[in-house]
Amino acid sequence: MRKLSVKFMGDLVNSDGVLHPILTQVKKDHTLMLAIRESYINIYYRGGNILKIKEYNKGFYQASFDDQYNKSGLHIPDSPTEIKQQNDSRSWIDSFPSRKNIMDEYFSTHGKAEREFQQLIARENNNSAISNESEYFISDIEVAEPNARFDIMAIRWLAAHRKNGSNCKAALIEMKYGDSALTGSAGLLKHLKDMEKLVSNQESYVRLLETMESQFNQLDELGLLKFNKGTSNAKVKLNADEKPEVIFILANHNPRSPKLKTILSDPEIDKYAQSQLFDLKFYVASFAGYGLHAKCMLPLVEFLKLL
Repeated sequence: MRKLSVKFMGDLVNSDGVLHPILTQVKKDHTLMLAIRESYINIYYRGGNILKIKEYNKGFYQASFDDQYNKSGLHIPDSPTEIKQQNDSRSWIDSFPSRKNIMDEYFSTHGKAEREFQQLIARENNNSAISNESEYFISDIEVAEPNARFDIMAIRWLAAHRKNGSNCKAALIEMKYGDSALTGSAGLLKHLKDMEKLVSNQESYVRLLETMESQFNQLDELGLLKFNKGTSNAKVKLNADEKPEVIFILANHNPRSPKLKTILSDPEIDKYAQSQLFDLKFYVASFAGYGLHAKCMLPLVEFLKLL
């Protein structure tokens, strides 16, 4: 399960924890995102991994940066590979500007627009000026499961239902950037087939929901979610018997192109719109931006009317 140990959490949260400077920097720098993995964290910048911190039983953390980003041969700061004290964490923080520059160089020729927008969606809904108004909170991005890969895991928690953490629903989100991403091996239809396999496998789907619950609650403990819980301090609980939402976010569709309407008019797509396993939805922005609300999620028949 993608979850951090009690010690890992303490070293991030406590003011004297060896990783506390890293968490503090993530909170101050909105170009960064912390993602929880199994016994490690990724710190994302522009959708790429600027720092991986893995816990070891020997009482230290291993820190690493993917040198594959440095195609231009720029100078890479000499940061400690083991974090044993706060100064080691501060050394990594001091290196972030140089590492960001290396990643900017890489992305200038190896762009990953979808990943950048995934991180933007997470920031908008989890930790921004409007996140308290959001009804979808992002627990993870770049999700890889045995039966499916998808972009974003989210928890739908309606604004009117915040007193009870059981009033939540899983939302499995796929983002497509531009019309060229709508077909092929990673197109809309292939994604729906994968979602059907994922949700129909009860054992793996229950594990996925448990992961989402854990990630959400730990992100909340880390202070990386901004929303009004009222006085209940409710913990999120997901029900495997409740249908999840499978949501497409289609960024920068060309309205002059018939491609999207043609794809969505396929009877195969309509079959998934009638699925008993999940509710198929399409995101439509509230004028502009990526704040996610229940009213912004349209069923296929309503979405087609806009095309």
